[in-house]
Amino acid sequence: MRRVEGEAVTTQVGSEPSPVLTALRQAPIGIAIFDHDMRYLAASDRYLTDQDLPADTPLVGRVHYDVFPGVPQRWRDIHAQALRDGVERNHPGEAFVRPDGAVDWIRWSVSPWRAEDGRIGGLVLYTEVVTPDVEARRELEAAEARYRAVFDQVAMGVARVAPNGRFLEVNDRFCAIAGHERAALLAGDFQTITHPEDLTKDEAAVHALLSGDQQTYTIEKRYVTAAGETVWVNLTVSLMRGPDGTPDYFVSIIEDIAARKFAEGLQHRHHQQLRLMINELNHRVKNTLSTIQSMASQTLRSDPDPLSAYAKFEARLLGLSRVHDLLTSEHWHGADLRAVVTRALRPFVEDASGGVEMEGPDVWAPPSAALAVAMLLHELATNATKYGALSAATGRVRLAWTFDEEPRLVRMTWTESDGPNVRPPERQGFGTRLIDRSLRDLQGAATLQYRTEGVVCQMHLRLPPEGEPLDRAALAASA
Repeated sequence: MRRVEGEAVTTQVGSEPSPVLTALRQAPIGIAIFDHDMRYLAASDRYLTDQDLPADTPLVGRVHYDVFPGVPQRWRDIHAQALRDGVERNHPGEAFVRPDGAVDWIRWSVSPWRAEDGRIGGLVLYTEVVTPDVEARRELEAAEARYRAVFDQVAMGVARVAPNGRFLEVNDRFCAIAGHERAALLAGDFQTITHPEDLTKDEAAVHALLSGDQQTYTIEKRYVTAAGETVWVNLTVSLMRGPDGTPDYFVSIIEDIAARKFAEGLQHRHHQQLRLMINELNHRVKNTLSTIQSMASQTLRSDPDPLSAYAKFEARLLGLSRVHDLLTSEHWHGADLRAVVTRALRPFVEDASGGVEMEGPDVWAPPSAALAVAMLLHELATNATKYGALSAATGRVRLAWTFDEEPRLVRMTWTESDGPNVRPPERQGFGTRLIDRSLRDLQGAATLQYRTEGVVCQMHLRLPPEGEPLDRAALAASA
């Protein structure tokens, strides 16, 4: 009689197999029991099947290495160590190449069994073919590796998000676009980093997914980075559900659209400026035509002589065109007030025997102010050439102006001296009315004083705020 680990295996010669031996033979895994010389004492039917042996193959009494002469030395050493030192060895799945070249994965365990006196009597070998499990695991590992490669290397930002909004997993690109460290994201939720103005629409879309009203959604939204900056992203979200249909997690994919948003902003501003310029042009053309019509009507009405009327009308048109030339050179963004004054008075300084003195700070005038100043100076200089200081060799004109930055108020004083004595006109001429109307459009006014020693005209006008290259006040008037 032989004993294996107490009463594990018992054989009796000349009698029926014991129940224990019968149970061992029917075990669902491969079991082989050896004595100290590696002779088979018993083996399960599954062991024979796993070893590609017929079910009736006699093994008891035969040496393991005679049955399988190709057992590698490594296995022989494992057996010897277990028999010598009582060391247990096992492996969860080791590749085993069969004679036909096929590979099976075997989970095995080698344990010594001891006799009643405690000595090592032999070995128990457990084997189980786990090829399907190993192949499934290897396929799963490969799939996970492919998933991880795609997840980590994709150019888009990808995240898994719990139904309550907490981040479960984020790739490097998501961290870079959102502007947060991975640890900070995984410790928080999407609500925290979403711009407050975009949170409502984002949460509404999430609720639509959870309720089943939508399968996916795409929105443009903003994140607030760790540095407090705003970044625009295109967000696509899908909901993954478990086998029972309950929400499991969201897959969120983000694309950095900051460059596109910047370009759209530039385009929007360009369109705004274009519309503003068109409105400005319409307004300027209407004003110019109105001014020319008024000049023509008043000139012809006040002077019955066609040649004289033509000369006056032509002079006024030339004065208007000079400032238009100046504004055109500046793309109608405005002009320096000193340049406007110089351009408007140049013909009179060249043709008159008197002189003009100018004094004032540098001031940038928008188109409406530049045209108004040019027209009123043209009228003052024309009158001075005909009747005032510029009609005499000794006559002088001094034009001085100041600029108050806070209310953006320009004050100008035209002073004539050393010319012929001045008498007030019997009626208000077109030039005076033109001056009043031009300044009124700029919240300004003019006061004419006909002093005996010369005309004095005091004027003021208000300029639009700095940084507005086009005349918003003129546009409002044209609306």
